[in-house]
Amino acid sequence: MEKRLLGKTAIVTGSARGIGREYALRMAKLGANVVITDIDLSAGKYKEKDAKAKTVREEVRALGVESLEFEGDGTDENFVRLVAEKTKSTFGSLDVLINNIGGTGGAGPGLATEMELDKFRKVIDINLTTTFLFSKHAGNIMKEQKNGKIINVASVAGFVPLFVVQPHYSAGKAAVISLTKTMALELAPYGITVNAIAPGYISTVKWDAHFDSQIEELTKKVPLGRIGTTEDCAKVIEFLATDLSDYLTGQTIFVDGGLKSLNPSSSKIENYTV
Repeated sequence: MEKRLLGKTAIVTGSARGIGREYALRMAKLGANVVITDIDLSAGKYKEKDAKAKTVREEVRALGVESLEFEGDGTDENFVRLVAEKTKSTFGSLDVLINNIGGTGGAGPGLATEMELDKFRKVIDINLTTTFLFSKHAGNIMKEQKNGKIINVASVAGFVPLFVVQPHYSAGKAAVISLTKTMALELAPYGITVNAIAPGYISTVKWDAHFDSQIEELTKKVPLGRIGTTEDCAKVIEFLATDLSDYLTGQTIFVDGGLKSLNPSSSKIENYTV
């Protein structure tokens, strides 16, 4: 793999497991130093089967680059500020930010007309507030540098309500897409690009555990006929993080096997939770 990010530094949020881990490893393979953040750095029961070390930081370092790790809540601005400032002081630059924190944080499903406000706010914070805070603090460092790339992880659910019982998650991801466009306009004069990817159904240890009995049904909804992989997403992240996408900003790229464009939404599956 060509070292297109050699000597650069990337922050990958929510990167202790799953898709975030794949993004961190991809950045390292491209030559970047990698800063790992997560609310829980231990992989726990969701440790990936192909993990070659106890932590993602160890895996990253084994690829020949340096790495920092921070455990904390991405909705806490003091924590986010610390991560950004420590990254800059340690490596001298902050070149790529991948806002991967998301999900429902165990809040569970529910109908919009029945959902408690606290549950709704929690999921909005996990998906939108974390993206805003990391983009704010990384963006200010990038403005001083007059270069940088911010990549937000949205979801097909931000365009199409895949599950009627996740209004909080769909709303949060839709807001991430809107924030991507707004910040792209704000930061363009500084040479900073802001883009997003919108994954569809992507297989991870955690996702597979939740949908074990429904994978066959979900696969039938995907025009390309298979559930996506973390590698599928990482390839697009690579494009957005490197010079291959220098003239692209304010865009959202679907990594969904055609799910959004070629299939209607579904409300039949009612036990979705992440």
